Amino acid sequence: MANGEPEAKRAKTGPGTMDALSFISDICGTLKRLKRTGWVMRKVPLPESDSDHMHRCAMCAMLLTQPADPRDDYTTPGMEKFHPDKVDKMRLLRMAVSHDLCEALAGDITPYCNPTLVASKHEKEREAMQAIRKVVGDPLGEELYELWAEYEDLKTVEAIYCKDIDKFEMVVQAFEYEKEHLRPLKDVPGNKAPLSDSVCAEKDLPTVCDEPLRRFFISTNKAIVTPLFRRLDQELRARREALLKERGWGVTDPERQQPRA
Repeated sequence: MANGEPEAKRAKTGPGTMDALSFISDICGTLKRLKRTGWVMRKVPLPESDSDHMHRCAMCAMLLTQPADPRDDYTTPGMEKFHPDKVDKMRLLRMAVSHDLCEALAGDITPYCNPTLVASKHEKEREAMQAIRKVVGDPLGEELYELWAEYEDLKTVEAIYCKDIDKFEMVVQAFEYEKEHLRPLKDVPGNKAPLSDSVCAEKDLPTVCDEPLRRFFISTNKAIVTPLFRRLDQELRARREALLKERGWGVTDPERQQPRA
């Protein structure tokens, strides 16, 4: 955490003990205040917090409790394992609502942060989860750590679903910020609407009012694996393209969903 060591990290807990108040107030409270880095970089007014993000991720996970949608193809080789009937829905829900818990201590590090910080991201997050485990106490602390490690390894169906949900929720939020804040192209002074596929340096990023949030769609255009969330992602991108067109903006091919290799 940037502004000093939280009380939770200083809590005196022994093996098997639980400092529940520090967990709820210091750690979970930090997540309610921690604004997501990507939105801060683009100067989004009143950007969402980590808690906001994880709450909707949990709502996305609950979609798996519905019967499989006939529009989603689970018969393609490799996709059978993602059928809702084969998913541990409670484990997925618990993973979705806790997958960014480490950021309460490690911070929200994106691929566009300082390269040194990015290089140490996994280790910082692992240390954060170890610290949180000590505060929470086992068995809950052990479960939270294992859920985080499983999510990072991306080897189970539930972890892959959770990663898809994490990416999908981000592009949903990007679309909503564009819908709320992006001005029509004609109202942006001096904007000639260059459709660049490149990713700007952090210092060059325009505000969400003056340029679409292209980076978020480009970086996720091949990311989503599971049939349900690939379909929802495609539907979302179609809505976004119609919105941008209505406001005079264009969409580049790399912002559209691309086939996975």
